[in-house]
Amino acid sequence: MRSGRFNVVIGAQAGSESKGKLALYLSQKHKPGVISMAASPNAGHTAYLNGVKHVTYHLPVSCIAEHRPLVMLGPSSVFLPYNFLRELEENGIDPDRVCINPRAVVIKSSHIRKEKEEGLLKIGSTNQGVGEARVEKLRRSPDVVFIGSVRQFERMTGDTVRYIHRALVDGETILHEMTQGFDLCLEHGIDPRYCTSKMIHPAMAMAEAGVSPLLCGDIIGVLRPYPIRVNNRDGSSGPYAESPEITWDLVRNRCGAPTPLIEMTTTTKLPRRVFEFCWSRMDAFVRTCGPTQLCLQFANYVNWSDYGVKDYFLLSGETKKFIREIENRYSVPVVYIGTSEEDMIDRRW
Repeated sequence: MRSGRFNVVIGAQAGSESKGKLALYLSQKHKPGVISMAASPNAGHTAYLNGVKHVTYHLPVSCIAEHRPLVMLGPSSVFLPYNFLRELEENGIDPDRVCINPRAVVIKSSHIRKEKEEGLLKIGSTNQGVGEARVEKLRRSPDVVFIGSVRQFERMTGDTVRYIHRALVDGETILHEMTQGFDLCLEHGIDPRYCTSKMIHPAMAMAEAGVSPLLCGDIIGVLRPYPIRVNNRDGSSGPYAESPEITWDLVRNRCGAPTPLIEMTTTTKLPRRVFEFCWSRMDAFVRTCGPTQLCLQFANYVNWSDYGVKDYFLLSGETKKFIREIENRYSVPVVYIGTSEEDMIDRRW
């Protein structure tokens, strides 16, 4: 990460690329003074610290780092208030470390109910009311509830934009942890009928945080060998461009995993759909978002012998070949390589 700059971690595919794991690693390594995010509870963020699993929904999971960074949750954030307060308690986060922009809004039961009535589960929505809360804010509805009007949040409400700028002027490093992934971007992702309700782009992250693009640091894209999409009980969450859907058994057979492989989504608790790597979509990500670095997670899905490996030179030939193919195609270095739930190879070291 670049010191004194606004650094962005972004998913290069359709989410669940293990952005949180990388963000926590960067937070532990570089000790940024401020962690930033646009909070929304429609996706979970998972990371392990000292063997303990942490899951957040509104919070950037990198805020659990041992140096206790401040947390800025920007004006485009949306909240389920009770869930957020419980999340703070479960992860041991002191509310005095958290600042929420007063323009953030509350998700109401009517938002959740409307998403269910409109059948958004059929396209892979998690039905947390996030999209409807955003729509109500866009309409400038008199019924919108801003977070600053909620009594329990008074002590946490403040001008996040001013604070981030002051931190940057003082030479502090900012780490912004984006939610979801580029392929779910409403404007630039895959089929818009199956995307999320906002743009997923580094420039959007900076705009939402109120930071000039001139202050951008590193843009770190996170990818996996087999991209996933969420599953749902009814309907379909959509295709993955031209990449065919495959099975977890096929992934297991290819990589040589000793036990069955299957991933469950953090929010819906349903099995994730899995697809072949999609080069055309990775082309679009690199072209549109301009990453300065890449992180390959789940390297052990290429070859299970790489599970837990901590040295790049000890990786299998298959995994190193895949990494070289990415670097040769995009001229962007794969700096970080995740080989297990906790292990990360950092090629700078």
